[in-house]
Amino acid sequence: MNKSLTIGLAIIVLMTLGALLGGYLSPHDLQDQLKIEYIVDDQGKGTVIAPPAPPGQRYPFGTDKYGYDLLTKLLDGAKYTLFLSFGIGFARVFIGGLIGMLLGYFRERQPEKQPTDSWKALNGIPIFLITWLLLIGISINSALSPPQLSLLLAFVLTAVGIPSVLSTIKDKTIVLRERPYVLASESLGAGHWTIVRSHLFPFLKESFLILIVQEIVLVLTLFGQLAIFNLFVGGTTMYMDPPEYHSRTNEWAGLIGQARGFLYTKQWILFIPLAAYVLLIMGFQLISNGLQQRYNRIYAKPPHL
Repeated sequence: MNKSLTIGLAIIVLMTLGALLGGYLSPHDLQDQLKIEYIVDDQGKGTVIAPPAPPGQRYPFGTDKYGYDLLTKLLDGAKYTLFLSFGIGFARVFIGGLIGMLLGYFRERQPEKQPTDSWKALNGIPIFLITWLLLIGISINSALSPPQLSLLLAFVLTAVGIPSVLSTIKDKTIVLRERPYVLASESLGAGHWTIVRSHLFPFLKESFLILIVQEIVLVLTLFGQLAIFNLFVGGTTMYMDPPEYHSRTNEWAGLIGQARGFLYTKQWILFIPLAAYVLLIMGFQLISNGLQQRYNRIYAKPPHL
């Protein structure tokens, strides 16, 4: 039994269900706010209740400093965190993998001079820096809606992530096209598209699947890096005097980024979204490790005497 794959899939399936059914599972409405109350018990003892409230029976994950339920905010923002990372990871591998496979197959064999791979040179450019410079002026107090800003971020992250996928698949394709079964098919007159469809893609599909999971992890990491510098998925609302930054979508990295000031006090406001985010990334890492173990076991050649 592949425990890594099973545990990872269980984590991601549960979180995906939470994102899909968040409106039904939320214990409170998104606009419900804990107000300051003064409650007198039977003995006449008065107690002041004011936000932020720690985790308890009424608020399982506590509230933020404004009195809004953290569990409700996590369920509301889960769809942006999960589905946007899914889409970007898949788009990177689909576009970059397709182009890389074609470039690797149609590349001339044994060139006189080894050309410089310009795609690999692009991998050295920090993706975080490019994305931040392109979007920081658009995302803060933007007139665009959160879905529009999310799509814009998805387009940028997809575009800057394609070169690394492309170069990886291209290198794998160059190795595969020299295999005997590919050379035999060419010598028998098989067309290019037949070889790509029947001989290359079947041996690359496992690499595509693992790459999708790994790219999702990279995208989630980028979400977190951008949130540290107040660029949140779906847009950032900035308030002045004192300056504060708030996520417009309750996306998980945004909840972490806007709660950085609670590291030493009211820690649940920071650590509960952080724990959910780390668990999500861990789930994908377990899936990636499980898939690699599974394919290594399937394609391993058992020794024979």
